[in-house]
Amino acid sequence: MKISYKWLIELTGLDWNPEDLGDRLTLCGTACEYIDPADQYMHGVIVGEILAINKIEGADKIRLATVNLGDRQLDVVCGAPNIEVGLKVPVATLGAKLDGGIVIKKAKIRGIDSEAMICSERELGLSDEHAGILVLDSSATPGQELAELLDYKDDFMMTFELTPNRPDSMSAVGIARDMAALASVKVNKPTFELTESEEKASDYIKVTIEDEVACPRYAARIIKNVKIAESPYWLKKKLVLAGVRPISNVVDITNFVMLELGQPLHAFDYDRFGSKEVVVRMGKEKEPFKSLDGADHELTSEVIMITNGKTGVAAGGVMGGFDSEVEDGTTNILLEAAYFNASMIRKSRRQLGFVTESSQRFEKGADPNIIEYAIDYAASLLQSLCGGEVLAGIVDCYPSVIEPLKIKFRPKRCNDIIGTELTSDKMKQIFEDLEFTVTGDTDFEVTVPTFRPDIEREIDLIEEISRIIGFDNIPSSNTNIGSLYTPIHYEDKFKKEMRTVLTGVGFDEFISHGLADSKLANLLHTDRPQLKIANPISEDLDIMRNCLMQTAMTVIHHNVSHRSLDLSIFEIGKTYLPPDDKDYWAEDESLVLAVTGNTQHTWRDKPRPRDFYDITGAMKAMATHFGWGDFSFEAKQFSFFEKEISFEISLNNKVCGLIGKMNSKVSKKFGVKQDVFIAELNLAYLLSLSNKLIAYQPLPIYPAALRDLAMIVKEEVQANELLQQVKKSAGKYAESVEIFDLYQGKQIEKGKKSIAISISYRSKESSLESAIVDASQQKVVADLVKKFNVEIRDK
Repeated sequence: MKISYKWLIELTGLDWNPEDLGDRLTLCGTACEYIDPADQYMHGVIVGEILAINKIEGADKIRLATVNLGDRQLDVVCGAPNIEVGLKVPVATLGAKLDGGIVIKKAKIRGIDSEAMICSERELGLSDEHAGILVLDSSATPGQELAELLDYKDDFMMTFELTPNRPDSMSAVGIARDMAALASVKVNKPTFELTESEEKASDYIKVTIEDEVACPRYAARIIKNVKIAESPYWLKKKLVLAGVRPISNVVDITNFVMLELGQPLHAFDYDRFGSKEVVVRMGKEKEPFKSLDGADHELTSEVIMITNGKTGVAAGGVMGGFDSEVEDGTTNILLEAAYFNASMIRKSRRQLGFVTESSQRFEKGADPNIIEYAIDYAASLLQSLCGGEVLAGIVDCYPSVIEPLKIKFRPKRCNDIIGTELTSDKMKQIFEDLEFTVTGDTDFEVTVPTFRPDIEREIDLIEEISRIIGFDNIPSSNTNIGSLYTPIHYEDKFKKEMRTVLTGVGFDEFISHGLADSKLANLLHTDRPQLKIANPISEDLDIMRNCLMQTAMTVIHHNVSHRSLDLSIFEIGKTYLPPDDKDYWAEDESLVLAVTGNTQHTWRDKPRPRDFYDITGAMKAMATHFGWGDFSFEAKQFSFFEKEISFEISLNNKVCGLIGKMNSKVSKKFGVKQDVFIAELNLAYLLSLSNKLIAYQPLPIYPAALRDLAMIVKEEVQANELLQQVKKSAGKYAESVEIFDLYQGKQIEKGKKSIAISISYRSKESSLESAIVDASQQKVVADLVKKFNVEIRDK
């Protein structure tokens, strides 16, 4: 949002300098980001009068102009087609810095010295116009500073970075209202006189609103016999310093009123409108519409349309239509001022694919009750600046009047919260300076004007008091009122602990967005539904991700591409699925773990390839920390995993994830050529197992009896099956069962492997006798031989 400094001073009558003004507004929440001199491209530019124009030998497009600068004359080479003798023009002298980084230096053009430049509007930062030089008023004095002539001297372009909840600040009057409240003065709102003809506007136009939710109010006026011309200088200047390009007097007036009051307006060519009726409705699927910029659109039912009862003439609140725009030959105007639903305008402009000054204001929330004042103000300007004849009356369709909100306000409560001792009279004065209406003495009833839709509760009113008195004027306190304790939700605590455990075992967390490529998603889960994005920001981000593995592979590709080859990473994030037949939108959280490359090389340990066991080790660390019990792995073939290393993960007899080695062909589709091991787990299930009290057990009193068992089995026998059988056969005294060795080599027959298992026996009641331990061990051996035909190895 850009507004000129002098415009704001004009509306308030204050004498604050630009820096002071910017600081005060920033401290009250209307942040001023930049203050740029209006004449920043006019230093060293003065008025010149063209005395003579001569041809340059051998040149067709450039000529030599002799220019009177008041105290001297200069010969200037110029290629503009509109130079004429007698014109007053802006001349940039040596050292002048113009828009676009142009610095005026001595130059020799076709053998002729040129020490100045006759400027167009673009070089002076006035507009994008550069087809010819800027022609100044004939009364200008040669040698006069251009900035002084154009009233740009001592003016500034003030750029405001406004918060989304302050639609009232999207106007000069809105910003001036905050200024006035800070100084406890009144805003000098524009006053005008409007003379209406005897003809009634209602005889020329009728308004019908078919969707009152999308458009709660629509008003129209008819102005006849306007003369399209260039706007007066004062109007063009205000538009230029607000970042808006002047076009013609009619269009400039609608833009000016929008900038001053915050109410967007649109002028239609009445004779090209197509009927005597305005019908506001939602668009139809695949309905054609040609916008003001000449682009063709195919509408949806989410676009608000202004129609003539037959075809669309404008996209309501966003942009006018091509066929009814104001042209040089326009004489009769249909002037529109409306109020549109903010969320529906947001959908409309997204469907159309562009953002306009109007849509920005409607999206934030315009004022439905300023429409009458705004359209009359614009009509008065069309009357005075365009010679228009304003027909009697406003054709105003306002089915359900939007009333101002009334909120109870307690001055004592306000002082308690912000720690001040303001009087009730002071608070009442602040509200009235902000144009709120206040009734009551001890406790107030504050009527909030409809230009402030962001204020809904008492606490919002307290914030208004805080920002106007100044946050820097609120006293600091060394003590607190009430409890500072903020409980942490168990889910957040669980995730924090999980991150601590995983980073503790050497994994790094990555955080990514939820967008993914549908083609890559099909490589992983061809049968899993995809949630398509209606307007993706790019072709390779066209769905919401339906698994975390895809994101992990994308992150691995990015790191490997940057020569970061050794990774142990994890992410906690959401996956998304489209609604099912019961309209349930799945948005589940998962945990993904991935490793690739080699382990770290230290003086003590040599690097080794990261593998399946790096992930299962991290999972065991989590299970131990949270007391889940042991994960179990059952072979199950997934198309994206290698056949030999592809498992389904279970915990407490319930499937909760998958783990394996990525298929090399799939990895290459992601741009990764090295081995990748990856696991994805259901976070909600893990959370459900963790939400319980931890029961501590006393340290063991009696010693453990350790037994090792080495055996040779067929290669296809899974180690997990052996462990489960040992646990079952060893009986109640088996405290722990673990594999501590795996060997395949020359001493072992081909197609077989050697596995060594350690069993710890312990009793809580007494020391175990050797006979009891030996009996349990013999049963373990017998059951293993019977079920798996193992061969027990001698130690």
